[in-house]
Amino acid sequence: MAQDTIVAVPPLPSEARKILEMKGIKLIELQRTMREKLLSLMGQARVLIAGFMRIDKEFLDRATSLKLIVTRSSGYDHIDVDYAEKKGICVANQPEAIAFSVAEHAIALAVAALKRIVRSHDYVVTGQWSALGWPQWARGGLLRGSTLGIVGMGRIGSLVAWYGKAMGAGRVLYWSRRRKPELEVLLLAEPASLKRLFRESDVIIVALPKTRETVGLIGYELLSLMKSGAVLVNVGRGGIVDEIALAKIVREREDVYVALDVYSEEPLPENHELIRLAKETRRIILTAHHAGASKYTYVATAVLAAKQALHFLEKGTVWNPVNKACRATNDIPDLWTTIEDILYKRHETKT
Repeated sequence: MAQDTIVAVPPLPSEARKILEMKGIKLIELQRTMREKLLSLMGQARVLIAGFMRIDKEFLDRATSLKLIVTRSSGYDHIDVDYAEKKGICVANQPEAIAFSVAEHAIALAVAALKRIVRSHDYVVTGQWSALGWPQWARGGLLRGSTLGIVGMGRIGSLVAWYGKAMGAGRVLYWSRRRKPELEVLLLAEPASLKRLFRESDVIIVALPKTRETVGLIGYELLSLMKSGAVLVNVGRGGIVDEIALAKIVREREDVYVALDVYSEEPLPENHELIRLAKETRRIILTAHHAGASKYTYVATAVLAAKQALHFLEKGTVWNPVNKACRATNDIPDLWTTIEDILYKRHETKT
């Protein structure tokens, strides 16, 4: 074990670092900007714990000793997963803790759009309220009693369903690669085709990963089925919703609302059509791909990535495999205890 080397980019928080140091792991930590230095180390490292950094063919060809890449994120489209598999490199992600933050952000975006919160904030601070009086457009919608449509019922989508029902949402429709019988029983969630989901939902939340099958999945045909007053939220990945088609729908229809945290190109260019439409129509809310970001999930995802890396070095398996170069396991004792400790007990000691 003492000879195993892990490279972490960016550096880990102290809570994650201690887990590896206690086991005698050689840990090398680098900043994202130190790509050449990182490439020079890829002949030594067995494991890479990575944030959002580009891991492409050039990188993987240099990684002659690498056996595992653990991304500290839920998404993994910044990694050439297929080429890593050809090289025999396991890729694993870390979606557990981040799912809470993304689901909360999704609900927040939906409520902000329904209640016209961003537009109302601008109305107040620009002096329009005092000059023009109470605005008629402030009569928005409620999540309570609405039909909630969820595209992608994984960890994030399932939490969105729970949160939505807790806030009084009526029906829950979902589209997913696999049926979720437990949610169908507990929340009376109904599996639905995409066309039915878009046709009947008041709030549609997209929580899919980006894969060959999901890129461009939601195009003009589906978007045109949206109900009057419907809200579309995307916290999955950019490219799943066709942004050209989405802009066309927003221009054509004054009765739909959009809230996005992810985009095909990031950062979103200043002259992007969605930014122009957001300013013109006041019916689009745009956030900077930070749904998963919080000071607590930042630590928790790093801790769990370190635990997964250590598990791989000790047992040769991971619990969140992304490609077929991995050997999967369900032997993950105290996983949720770790998350609770990081997210809550750590917070309680400071308040």
